[in-house]
Amino acid sequence: MTDKLYTPDMCGSGQVGECAHCGMQPDDNGHDGCLGDLGVDVMNACCGHGDMDLMYIQLGHDAYNENPNKLRYSGQRALKEINKRRK
Repeated sequence: MTDKLYTPDMCGSGQVGECAHCGMQPDDNGHDGCLGDLGVDVMNACCGHGDMDLMYIQLGHDAYNENPNKLRYSGQRALKEINKRRK
């Protein structure tokens, strides 16, 4: 584990250290610490690390390889989807 802070401008790269916003480390599976495991239908997600505009969730679907962003939500909609899936 690196001690590098994870800042909003690094969103999309996978959390590699302490979040600059909440201070949590990623979990053992590499998920943002504050999100945890959101379930098998979630392909990617980011808490936004203090920036609601950067928060997103990307869901898997039958045509994921052809159109991966078909079910990608950001901002408040992402927060709603994330909260439904929190374990």
